[in-house]
Amino acid sequence: MNPTEPKKLALELKVILDQEFSLLENLLEVMQAERELLVRFQPEQLLELNKHKELLVLQHSYVERDRVAVSQKLANVLGIETPNPPLRVLVKAVDGEPGKQLAELHSKLSAVIDAIQELNELNRRLIEFSIHSVKNSVAFLKKRFFSTETYNPKGVINEEIRQLSSVNSRA
Repeated sequence: MNPTEPKKLALELKVILDQEFSLLENLLEVMQAERELLVRFQPEQLLELNKHKELLVLQHSYVERDRVAVSQKLANVLGIETPNPPLRVLVKAVDGEPGKQLAELHSKLSAVIDAIQELNELNRRLIEFSIHSVKNSVAFLKKRFFSTETYNPKGVINEEIRQLSSVNSRA
């Protein structure tokens, strides 16, 4: 084994993790904006923002693919036999400054991923609340204005029709 190969691969992994962290920070910002749009109920802007979010997720999938490949190469060079080893395992195995840099990035990535998961759950609940509110509003409107019954079981005229009748009789 070339003694510089683990350092070279660790540096390559660090560059990929920096890219991944940057993408995840951008995704977090987009999700925060998404939350604001959900609260203010701005569907057009939400659709535009969603396109940006989808692009970030796609870019992240490419970076993640590269991270997995370099992580596996580094694991092989370090004699780690675990397939697709987690970053924390690699951090423990890499010595010196590269190991410290990877440990710092691991910590930052964990924090931003936790924040994304928390915000994703909050946004999911906001979306469910919005859907529930819209369904209730539609049900109310259907019942109130589009009821096919003119009379109820006691024979009383539907209130909207009674009001229309009284307006017509005044005309």
